[in-house]
Amino acid sequence: MKDITNNLILITGGASGIGRCMAFKFARRGSRVVVWDVNAAALKTLETEAAAEGLSVASNMCDIADRAAVDKQAKALIKEHGPVDILINNAGIVSGKKLLEIRDEDIIQTLNANVLSLFWMTRAFLPSMLERNSGHIVTIASAAGLIGVQGLADYCAGKFAAVGFDESVRMELRRIKSSVKTTVVCPYFIDTGMFEGVKTRFPLLLPILPEEKAAERIVKAVLRNKKRYIMPSFVYTTLIARLFPPGFMDFLADLFGISRAMDTFTGREKPRPAAGPAKVPAEKAASGKRRGRPAGNAKAPAEKAASGGKRGRPAGGAKASAGKAASGKRRGRPAGSGAKAPAEKAASGKRRGRPANPAGGRGRSKT
Repeated sequence: MKDITNNLILITGGASGIGRCMAFKFARRGSRVVVWDVNAAALKTLETEAAAEGLSVASNMCDIADRAAVDKQAKALIKEHGPVDILINNAGIVSGKKLLEIRDEDIIQTLNANVLSLFWMTRAFLPSMLERNSGHIVTIASAAGLIGVQGLADYCAGKFAAVGFDESVRMELRRIKSSVKTTVVCPYFIDTGMFEGVKTRFPLLLPILPEEKAAERIVKAVLRNKKRYIMPSFVYTTLIARLFPPGFMDFLADLFGISRAMDTFTGREKPRPAAGPAKVPAEKAASGKRRGRPAGNAKAPAEKAASGGKRGRPAGGAKASAGKAASGKRRGRPAGSGAKAPAEKAASGKRRGRPANPAGGRGRSKT
C-alpha cells in the first residue's frame, strides 16, 4: 500500500454517507483532508467532530455542478492548502423515478451532479498532477453503471457515463506514460440513506453494504492503486453476462431481484417547507376579512348598517325600515304590485288572497 501521510485529499459530497466515512479514515491515516459539499450544517458538524479527534479535516461549500464555482474554489484551495494529491469524485444524487415520471429539471440536475461535475473537477486538478507526475483520481460510480435498473434511468445513465469517463481518462494517461493513477469504484446499494427502502432478494450474494465497511474497502482499493473495484464480488457476473444475448441479462436481473429492487424505494426524507407566518388578529380585524371570503367583499359594521345589506343579499338590494314602510313593499313581492299601507287596506276591505269586491266582505257591511 502506498504512503499517504501528509497527502492532500479532496472529497466531494463528503459531509455525509461514504464520503464522510472516507474523510475520517484518510485523516486517521495521516492525510490532510478537504471536503466539499452543499450542506453547510453537515460540514460544520464534520469539522467539529474531526477537530475533537485531532484530525486535519477542512471543508468548503461548493456546488460541483456549477463550473464557475468549481474553478473559483479550486484556485482558492490550491492557494491555501497546496496541490491536491488524491481527488475523490464522490458526490451524486438520485431521483428514483421511472423515465416518464421524472421532471425535466430533475434529469438535468442528476446529470449535472453525476456526470458533468466529473469533467469540471478533474479538469481543475489534473493539470497540477501532470506537472508533478503524481496524483490519483478516484471516481465513485456504481453497480448501476454496469447493469440497467428500472426506476433508475437517469442515475444509470450517469453512472455508465462515470465508468466510461474513468476508462477514457485512464487510457489518456497511459498513452502519455503518466504516473497519475485512476480508480473507478462500482458498489452495490450502500445503506447511506440515499437508497432508503430498496430491497435485495439474496442478501448473501447481493448484500446492501454497511457504509463503514464500504468506505474501508474503497480506501484500501485506493491505497493499492486498483484500477477498478467492484463490490460485492458477485457483481462481477454482470461483466460475464454481457457476453450473452440481452435476454439472458434480463433473465438474471429478474432471477436475482435486481429488476425489482427499486419497487420499495423511498430515498432520504426531504425536509418539509416551513409554514408561513400567521395573520395577526389586529390585521384581520382591520381588513374585515372573513375566512373563505375574498378580500375587499366585506363591509365594516357601520357601512353595513347604513346600506341595510344582509349576508347573502347583493349590495343595494335592501332598503332601510323607513323606506320599506313608506313603499309598503314586502319581501318576495315585486315593486309596484299594489301593496297598500294598513289604513288604505282597511278602507278598501281587501284581504290577502281575495279579489277586490265592491259589495264588501263576508258579513254585512255596517251602515
